[in-house]
Amino acid sequence: MLSLRGGPELVALWAQLYSVIELVSGVALAGVGVGISVLVAQTQRTEHQRALLRESMRLGGAMTVTAMLVMIGLAWWFPDQASAYGVSPSLVTLSAVVGVFAMLPGMINGYWLGQQHRSRMLALALVAALLPVAAALGAPQAGILAGIALAHALPAVVAVFVGRGPAEPRGPLFSRSADHDISLLRSYVAAGVSIGLLSPASMLAARAIVSSEISWHDAGLLQALWRVSDWVGSIAAGIMSTYFLPRLSAAYGTADFDAELKRCARLTLVPAAVAFVILFVFQRPVFGLLYDDSFNPGPGTAALFFAGSLLRIASWVAFFALYAMRRTRAVTVGEFLSLPLFAALLALFSEGLTLQRAAGLWLVSYLAYGAFNLWALRRLRRLR
Repeated sequence: MLSLRGGPELVALWAQLYSVIELVSGVALAGVGVGISVLVAQTQRTEHQRALLRESMRLGGAMTVTAMLVMIGLAWWFPDQASAYGVSPSLVTLSAVVGVFAMLPGMINGYWLGQQHRSRMLALALVAALLPVAAALGAPQAGILAGIALAHALPAVVAVFVGRGPAEPRGPLFSRSADHDISLLRSYVAAGVSIGLLSPASMLAARAIVSSEISWHDAGLLQALWRVSDWVGSIAAGIMSTYFLPRLSAAYGTADFDAELKRCARLTLVPAAVAFVILFVFQRPVFGLLYDDSFNPGPGTAALFFAGSLLRIASWVAFFALYAMRRTRAVTVGEFLSLPLFAALLALFSEGLTLQRAAGLWLVSYLAYGAFNLWALRRLRRLR
């Protein structure tokens, strides 16, 4: 939709703003949002689950408001740098505020995931997907980016209706158990900060490097490659998070854990590999249909990027296993070897940068990330 209304440049600019939304909301959702799914899946008491939801909202609110204020301050303190990233300080401000609201439905989604309320999750996802599309169709050209950003804040109204229930009992056994669960939830904060800050910030930097060293058109091509790859990745991640993460969390400490992990790898990696082969073979008609004929990354670039994206999905198998094991320190350290490493390699090898070289660096980054996650998983399994 954006490519039809503004071409690759508009696609790249919206990607920059969406990275700001992701950065603000992600500091909570990437850690605490996953933690609530794990911990809710491991407790059957409704009172405990509601206590976890309330604590996740408190933690998420504090974390996202802090991130919002930092982003707004940086945007207005360094307006030239914001412009270099392709966005104005006012749009960064709007996106940062939207990120706080976007945290709320994301946290509720994690709560429902732990309870395995998939129909509610599907309904929320459908509404959240349709609102930006409606904004992209109906917003005036001058305000299209602001309109799409605001559409991402609207699903927050679901928070008004979720989490209601009777007051918590005050018995000592409940209090000790609930306090223990809340303490475990807080241990996910560091992982959320590393993932939620580093991932979108790294993509902001990566697109800025590509745009400055090559062009904004190529930054749009990079974003298109990432988005097409992310279709496959999002489906795989959705299966891992909505189906396997609760099962891995419940099975942790039992003989079923290894069987679930192998099943997770088999049911995600094989279909993903087939999908990437199909996308590679039909890349020209796919990009032409989704965007226009100017979106043509070339076979070499596409092959490298799709291979890196498959490695990315493979690394997530170990990533979700580490989350289910509550090994948040390993998750936090490993995050530096994914998108942050990609951005660092782009900066290091920026001289003579081409889109194909950028795709090769994407592959190298996720080779390193996957190797670390696998090593950490094996090591921690032996130590348990």
